[in-house]
Amino acid sequence: MTNPGNVFLAPCSREQKEGTYRHFRDTVLDGIDPTAYPEVPDFDREQIGVWGVVSGNKSAWDQMKSGDVLLFYTKRKSYTHAATVLSTQKSDTLAQKLWTPYDEGRRVEDLTEGWPYIIYLTNIERVGIHSEALHEDIGWQTFYPQSFTRVIEKRKDRLVSKYGSLTEALRQHAKNDLGEAPEEISSETEKLLSEPEREPPELTEPKTEYTETTRRVRSSAFRKAILEAYDETCAVCESQRRSPAGNPEVEAAHIYPKSEGGSDDVRNGLALCKFHHWAFDNGWISVTDDHEIVVRDKPGTEAYNELVTFDGTALSLPQDPNHYPHQIFLQMHRQLHGFEQNDAEEMMKTS
Repeated sequence: MTNPGNVFLAPCSREQKEGTYRHFRDTVLDGIDPTAYPEVPDFDREQIGVWGVVSGNKSAWDQMKSGDVLLFYTKRKSYTHAATVLSTQKSDTLAQKLWTPYDEGRRVEDLTEGWPYIIYLTNIERVGIHSEALHEDIGWQTFYPQSFTRVIEKRKDRLVSKYGSLTEALRQHAKNDLGEAPEEISSETEKLLSEPEREPPELTEPKTEYTETTRRVRSSAFRKAILEAYDETCAVCESQRRSPAGNPEVEAAHIYPKSEGGSDDVRNGLALCKFHHWAFDNGWISVTDDHEIVVRDKPGTEAYNELVTFDGTALSLPQDPNHYPHQIFLQMHRQLHGFEQNDAEEMMKTS
């Protein structure tokens, strides 16, 4: 974390929304190629993060300087990412090229304006600053930022008074991606990676009344364990894409879904890139007990055309066989998405 002069807060909808979060993912997390846009100054970088605000936020934007920190609020009660400001620029043409208008059922008075007050960003990193805790420290009563804003001097002074500096205040609030103690997540991750020696695995989580904190620690630990087991590599296409900040693109997917009570056993997980995670969760692909990829037979559709080359290919597996996907979870995934029925029908045709 840098030593900022100012801290800015940016609401960015929710990760499941397709408006602001799509913009945030495309131009901040993934970044842009500066050479593709003549409006972008020469930063001598292959990729750079870009965000923009509307004219109603110009007074806050005017205060922004190189080295300041911008926190993005993308989950309920959580700032999930921090970035360092490189510079700012007003550019209507760049805004029009990067971000299309969205509404999503909400009244947005400046919908047609775009976001011409540009912010160039670097050092984008996953954090997990609990908004209630941060807002309490700066003297706010609400748990979410209502608009793009700067933490004004008297509120910034509260942070400095309590922690000694803005850098230390942000470091204390950004302990990890869910705001919990890192040692708890590390301990739970090690536990998940060692548990697969048990046989057989439990299909669902035991009926235990977990506290909210425990659930969040387990969720973070499951993600960390899966990415570690698969070396941050997509099990389908073997991609290892990373954001400009170096964060892996792959995600931890439950084979038998969490919504059905699927356990956090590492053998109930796959590391998948965003596209193949979507395809797996929506039943376009599944996996046999022998760890071969199965693609749903729907020729002529766009998804099928993109996926069919993987049909019958071997899943990219972890180095440790104890972490391989277990057939109890694979069978339930196939059953849930109708692949078992399709297999039976195919056998009837060939018999």
